Amino acid sequence: MSVRYDIMTQVTSALTNITTDNDYNTTVGSVGEKIQHWEQVNKSDFPALFPIDADEAKDSFAIGTGDGNMLGTLTVLVTAMVFNTDDDARRLARTNLMLDVEKALVNHAALAALIVDIRPTRIVTDKGTIPDYSIWDQEFEIDYQYDREDGG
Repeated sequence: MSVRYDIMTQVTSALTNITTDNDYNTTVGSVGEKIQHWEQVNKSDFPALFPIDADEAKDSFAIGTGDGNMLGTLTVLVTAMVFNTDDDARRLARTNLMLDVEKALVNHAALAALIVDIRPTRIVTDKGTIPDYSIWDQEFEIDYQYDREDGG
């Protein structure tokens, strides 16, 4: 397997562990890589998270040393969706889940063992355009090292 694949496996694992029993504010209803339109998600599956490995930049880790090390910076997007007909409850659910996603990813031991660093970089919301729903992307940059002969 590639390091990138292993990273995404651990990202999914971290997000699946978001439950109130695990000391989070939220219990996630579903996590899956195959993103669905908000109208297609069963109400019982909310809140829903959809992680995807997006863009990646690669650089030589130690230029001129000939050691074959590379540094990859992988952008991971987590699309999150909450549903609630009450505006205050939906806003609280959105805020709590944003906090929980970041907490889960930056503190997941198995993910940390694979990477050099993880940085939450931005959140892009639907700006309240869909009644009863809140949908947003949380973006993380993850640095990892690998041997160029093996590929990332």
